[in-house]
Amino acid sequence: MQEYIVQAGDTLSNIARRFLGANGNWREIARINNITNPASLQIGQRLLIPNPANLPITQNPEVAMVRNTLQGVYPPNKIAISFTTVGSDLIANLLNTGQQERFAKIRDLGLYRFGIFKLRDFITYGSGLLQQLQMSSSEINVILVTAANEGSLDAINTWDNQYLSFGIFQWTLGSAGQAGELPALLSNLKRRYPTEFQYYFGQFGVDAISMDGVTGWLSLNGKQLVNAADKNIMRQPIWALRFAIAGMDALVQSVQVLHAISRLDQFYFRPSQTLQGFALSQLLTSEFAVALLLDHHVNRPSHVIGCVADAIARSGLTAAQIAQGSRDNESLIIQNYLILRETYGGANAMTKSRERAESIRNVIATGNLSPQRLSFRSNRQVRV
Repeated sequence: MQEYIVQAGDTLSNIARRFLGANGNWREIARINNITNPASLQIGQRLLIPNPANLPITQNPEVAMVRNTLQGVYPPNKIAISFTTVGSDLIANLLNTGQQERFAKIRDLGLYRFGIFKLRDFITYGSGLLQQLQMSSSEINVILVTAANEGSLDAINTWDNQYLSFGIFQWTLGSAGQAGELPALLSNLKRRYPTEFQYYFGQFGVDAISMDGVTGWLSLNGKQLVNAADKNIMRQPIWALRFAIAGMDALVQSVQVLHAISRLDQFYFRPSQTLQGFALSQLLTSEFAVALLLDHHVNRPSHVIGCVADAIARSGLTAAQIAQGSRDNESLIIQNYLILRETYGGANAMTKSRERAESIRNVIATGNLSPQRLSFRSNRQVRV
């Protein structure tokens, strides 16, 4: 639970909407704080606000069951759900079958789920789908090692200030008043597999709008989710479960992988004045280098270009020399870059930079990631 101090103009209803997503949840706040008269709030009064994951659900909502699996395609099927908690475990009760699933753990304002569907496994059983999406083996290598530092295909987080995060790169709904990357992922799914989008999300009132392929907005029942009160709705366990189930679908998983590699379009292929007019794709061209850059961009997107520019300056070379140079030049830039990125941004530097770099470097020994210059091959030009 968290504590809230009543301000002028507050009512239990608007407090409930702000923190719990709906005016009607005021009764739960009143119950926890032993308030018998909802009109008796006093400025400065301290209220305990319950975790949205613990809110009682008066109706049994439905979820769509997994449709596309390795075993085949199953007919559309929905099932009613109720939720119970045991300690910090959130349990989904499948009312049609009597099954119970411990699908997440409660934390702060929401919950989290590490997930069970690993990208490494999907690369094997979903190889045909990735070929249909025209992903190169080089792109798959880079995504595989980068995602190892992130989440599972069915990972969920609703406890922090991003309200809802999903998938291997933990795409977020966005903080209050801000667009997020999750709507862009769902827009990609809607464009490529509209039937699956409708099945997992559309039939429950969700739509996604992305203007640039990078960020966008979700809407629920026609209302765009912008402010904290609107976005708090997505902390509710039913939405976490719906997204987790979608993350178990093979077609949704394939779009996650494709959307993850498309992140390179945001920074790797674009010329930058900070890099003397060159693009990173002209300077650092090994699979190892691209994996490091993508890993950095997922964690601290605004730092990547500047950090590489500083690494070039430290090397004593120009960007033109690096673009025309040898493997040794690229190795020197990477060496300097890895040293700099540990502290680049000061207190806001990349999280666990050294450990993440080592986990990527270790894959070179297995032969699944190449340190050779020009080894990274992108299929971005042939994808529609």
